[in-house]
Amino acid sequence: MTEVISLHSSRGGTGKTVIGVNLAALLASKGLNVTLVDLDFRAPSLYHTFRPYVEPPSFWVNDYLNLHCEPDDFLVGVGKALNLKGDLLIGFANPHTRAIEDMLGKSRSWEATALKRLFDLKTFLAQNLNNDVCLCDTSPGIHYSSLNAMLYSDRIVFVSTSDPLEMEQVANMLEEYNDVFEDKTSILLNKAFPETSCLCDRGQEEQAIRLLADIKIPLIGMIPCYCDVLTTQTRLLMFEKRGHPFFGRLEEVARILISEQKNKKERQAIPAK
Repeated sequence: MTEVISLHSSRGGTGKTVIGVNLAALLASKGLNVTLVDLDFRAPSLYHTFRPYVEPPSFWVNDYLNLHCEPDDFLVGVGKALNLKGDLLIGFANPHTRAIEDMLGKSRSWEATALKRLFDLKTFLAQNLNNDVCLCDTSPGIHYSSLNAMLYSDRIVFVSTSDPLEMEQVANMLEEYNDVFEDKTSILLNKAFPETSCLCDRGQEEQAIRLLADIKIPLIGMIPCYCDVLTTQTRLLMFEKRGHPFFGRLEEVARILISEQKNKKERQAIPAK
C-alpha cells in the first residue's frame, strides 16, 4: 500500500523542496521504496537537484498528466546511483520555460483529468512497484495543481518558517480549505530559529507553541535556520553533509513517518471480523 505525502507551503522560500529531497533519500536509505514526484509546475527544481545522477529523461510528469506516456516512461530510478538500501524513483517536472507556461494555462477540465491520472499513478506504484511512500513536492499557495496534489494525498505536511505573517497565511488557508486539509495535515517548522539563537531547545519549543496557537494541526518537527545549507551544491545534505544537525532533525521527522506508516499497515493487516 503506497502512502502519498504532499509537502506544501503557503509561499515559496520555506525550504520545502530541500526537505522533500533529503527526506526521500533518507527514507530510501532505511530500506523503504520511495517515489518523489515534482508537482511544482510553477518552479520545478527536482531535475536540477538530481541532474548529476541521471540522464535527461525522455518524458516528464507533464507528459504523464497530458496522457502522452505511462508511469514506467517518466519515473527515473536513482537508488543505485546514490547507493541507497531501498528504491528511489523520481518524477521530474519539465523545467523549461515553455513547459511551465503550458502548465499554468491548463483548464479546469484538464485538471480533473490530471487528478484521475494521479490516482492511477498511486495504484500503479502500489501494485507494480511495491512502493511504500510517494512524496509530492507541490506548488506553493492555492491553485488547481496544488489542490489536486492535496486531494490525492493521504497526508499533507505544511512546511513553514516561523515568520508570524506566514503563520497567519497558513491559518487562513487551513480555515478556507478545511475540506481539503481535513484531519490529514501536520506542520513542519523549517528555518524556525537562527542557528546562533540564544534560545535553548525548550525555549524554541515554547516559542513554537505560541506561534501555532491559532493553528489546530499537530507539529511534526522543527528545524532551525542553517544558513550553510545554501552552500551545498545539490541540496542533498545526506551525501554532502551527513553529520549536519539539519539531518539529525530530519531523522526525527522520518522516524515519525515510518512509525505511523508501520502502524497503518498493521491495522490494515488485521482481518475484519
